[in-house]
Amino acid sequence: MKEQQVPTSQKRILRLLLLIAIVFVALLALLLILQLTESALSIWQILDQLSPALLVLYAIGLFGFALLVSILSWLLLRPARRKPVDQGSRDLLPENRDALSEALQQADAKGVDTAEARQELQELDQRAAQLTFYVAFFGAVSAGKSALIKAITEAEEIEVDPRAGTTRQVAHYHYTDGEDVDLQLTDAPGILDPNPEHGRIAREEARRAHLVIYVCDGELTRDQYLELLELQAHERPLILALNKQDRFSEEELKAISTRISERVPEIEVIPVQAGGKEEVTRIDASGREWRELRDREARIEGLMSAIVLRITRERERLETQRDESLVRLGAEKLHLATQAHRQQQGEKLVRQYTGKAMMGAMAAISPGTDILIQGYLGVQMVKALTSLYEVKAREVDVEHFIDLASQNVGKRMTLLLALTGNVLKAFPGVGTVTGGLIHAVAYGLIFEGLGKAVVKTLHESGTLKTVQALDYFEEALSGNLESRAKHFARLAVEEYRKRE
Repeated sequence: MKEQQVPTSQKRILRLLLLIAIVFVALLALLLILQLTESALSIWQILDQLSPALLVLYAIGLFGFALLVSILSWLLLRPARRKPVDQGSRDLLPENRDALSEALQQADAKGVDTAEARQELQELDQRAAQLTFYVAFFGAVSAGKSALIKAITEAEEIEVDPRAGTTRQVAHYHYTDGEDVDLQLTDAPGILDPNPEHGRIAREEARRAHLVIYVCDGELTRDQYLELLELQAHERPLILALNKQDRFSEEELKAISTRISERVPEIEVIPVQAGGKEEVTRIDASGREWRELRDREARIEGLMSAIVLRITRERERLETQRDESLVRLGAEKLHLATQAHRQQQGEKLVRQYTGKAMMGAMAAISPGTDILIQGYLGVQMVKALTSLYEVKAREVDVEHFIDLASQNVGKRMTLLLALTGNVLKAFPGVGTVTGGLIHAVAYGLIFEGLGKAVVKTLHESGTLKTVQALDYFEEALSGNLESRAKHFARLAVEEYRKRE
């Protein structure tokens, strides 16, 4: 009974103390409220006795004090500004012809393959020197794109088949009326072509043209709508040629055109009849049926008038847009070539430093000479990679990154050494494996993973992001270790046998 009474009495004491504390705080709060009320009433009485001029000055001073406190609070609590990205940490695409030409020369000096980018510069110069107006034709399979070009140019070599699409590569056809109109018509494969290379070529042709004609033969399908949206994104003027108009009445053509304009605004819709051939069924007097192809009458006057109108009214603006588009296309190709060159050279540097780390590990006399812990080779490798990607990384930042990477390695070093020892047992003739040989394989895994993590981070983000690189490094130390260890073990054993 006494054991139960002790806890009960303690609880009562605690409740009493809590009640006293609540009463004390309540009284203190009441006194504070009364004091503030008294002060407010006193101030109000003083203000009531002031002249209007002094009252205005007091209000201005009070407002100024509140504004000053607000400004200071904002300066202290505002979110920190992001530091501007260093020019060396990202590639700025050239914005005009001269800048692209200079960038190509610099890339050539670094060993970058600039052939494709230089071809766009040559294409720009060639087209700028001509008076030819370039028109690119796109359209879904069997919409009549090739037949429409044939109707305009009257070229006999264009392959036209009503049963399926026939355009599998880019073809150019020339048209002139002998006076003011000089056209180069491009028959391009679809942007959504199943062959990715065809799609890439088609997109580039759209960007090189002054004007884009999209051919369809009725209501837009989902794929046609997506293709039109992508063509619009290239900022090329668009005309939609609504083909096979003989299949629709005037009311139906108007309704289809209205619906297309609502779905894809800012596109001029012009009904056309591309001509070409159509497959019809014949029945003779005996009831025998057969199929044959017959010619369709072409009606393209409205489309040709729209093209001529664009040439007459907007040629200067369209040429400026075309030139800017070609510069951007060349700049993008140069950027891709530069990235490919850097990645290739980065992998080469990683292999070189991995080899140095393995050789250094085999020559190590004691565990105190571990390379990654010292950090020298790791720092040098990261510096070489950041220099390759033209990223300015301070030495202290690189050393800090290597220290963090070393901490990750320290947690896994026992596992790596054990794995290496097991892998080396599979190589006959090595005998008692030395500590240097084990460390060589382990450091091969470490340096390869670290180097590839840095290259991947630089390639994706254009700068050395520590957290991102360490995440990739962690992945490298976690996956596919055994097969990689066998590769480095083979290299280490070969070097070991040479020395023996």
